[in-house]
Amino acid sequence: MDEHGLIWRTLALDSGVSEAKMNRAIRQQWILPVGRGVYVRAKDLPEDPGERKRELFRHRSLAAAIGLERNAPDGGRTLSHQSAASLLGLQLLLPDLGTIHITNGRSAGGKLIEGRMVHAGLLDEDDVTVVGGVRVTSLARTAVDVALSLSDFAQILTVFDSALRAGVAREELERRLMGPRHGVAAARHALAYANGLSDNPGESWSRAQIIECGLPVPILQSKYELRDGAIVFCDYDWEGKAVGEFDGFKKYRRTLLKPGTDPEDAVTAEKIREDKLRDLGLGVIRWWWEHLVTRTLEAHLRQNLPRWGVVL
Repeated sequence: MDEHGLIWRTLALDSGVSEAKMNRAIRQQWILPVGRGVYVRAKDLPEDPGERKRELFRHRSLAAAIGLERNAPDGGRTLSHQSAASLLGLQLLLPDLGTIHITNGRSAGGKLIEGRMVHAGLLDEDDVTVVGGVRVTSLARTAVDVALSLSDFAQILTVFDSALRAGVAREELERRLMGPRHGVAAARHALAYANGLSDNPGESWSRAQIIECGLPVPILQSKYELRDGAIVFCDYDWEGKAVGEFDGFKKYRRTLLKPGTDPEDAVTAEKIREDKLRDLGLGVIRWWWEHLVTRTLEAHLRQNLPRWGVVL
């Protein structure tokens, strides 16, 4: 296994692993393919199905990039778009994890072949960075490339939120969106609403639906001091009258589940926090992934925001 957690069949066989042992590991799914003759250990992958798929895609992208470096180190081909995003840590909303994306560094020659999309495109020096020893497009270039390849407002907003959260300057994104290009109008529209304080794709998707349905756009990550002196931050805030909280499962697991606790403990702790916010005179509105997937967030907010004096 190399420093990236990849198992290369040829290297394993050269090191003394038998064909029979290798084939048994593949058959028993102890190792999973992420490229031609490249595998990862199943036990190293996350248990959550969504995270597992994203991690497999990251390894597939990494294996493809390493293959490019080995076969054509000076070829100018660079991992890009969703594949670069997976290595750079840019969070995307409902990404396509079926295709590896590569930019060829030329003005022509784009093609789709064997699960790989080769994009034609020139790459300047500031368009490329190195991650784990392989060439990938930079954060700013990747965010813009992904945004221009999409048409859905929520997905475009999510990638720009993530880029700003990662430290990319808004001015840099605006500069890269200058001039006529396919998809640039939609990308500029989404960038105008982008906010690096949005913590994850679910929060970006929530805000996208709020914007699209014409509801008042809340401020993000507002700070409140509770009566017991504790400081809390709320996902969304409407005029200091009502706060909104998007409850994704990962949020519970990441921020509330401590060693020795379980999901019921987390829910109880969140309910106590909610009561303490209400003690400040705030309305507290919650929603979940189901509201986003079924597009019922608008109705949920229109029903609850006026109860706390928020004018729609």
